[in-house]
Amino acid sequence: MTYTFSWHVPAIALAIAVIAVAIGFVLRRKRMPTRLVVLAFAVAALLGVIVAPMLALDRVVLDDEKLEQTTGFWFAPSVKGFRIGDVEFITIGTATDNKGRSHEVWNVRLKGGQLLQIDPGDLWEMNDQDIIRRLREAGVDVR
Repeated sequence: MTYTFSWHVPAIALAIAVIAVAIGFVLRRKRMPTRLVVLAFAVAALLGVIVAPMLALDRVVLDDEKLEQTTGFWFAPSVKGFRIGDVEFITIGTATDNKGRSHEVWNVRLKGGQLLQIDPGDLWEMNDQDIIRRLREAGVDVR
């Protein structure tokens, strides 16, 4: 099973980028301060070149061998996950970051005794109930 964001999620970021470009041209044509024009084009570049492709390429893959998430910038993606055959059990809990915010954490105990602490991304969390169900069906002890 491959989980991805719906097509409209990156499309919204791309649409906002196009609107920001149009605003930039209007501001430039009306001879508005340069900093406003630059700001509009910077927003367009950020959303159109970084955010939209990032959202379009994010994916979580759950198959017979692994649970793996590819996320982050399109030019430097990060991959996190585990091989299903190596798992002894999984506990799902919460952790607190440096700013005192709580977030979900998957503690994966491997058969060799190693503990992986995985902070699932938004896409993983959005589909965690289905992922848990499928892992349990595959014989993984999820607590």
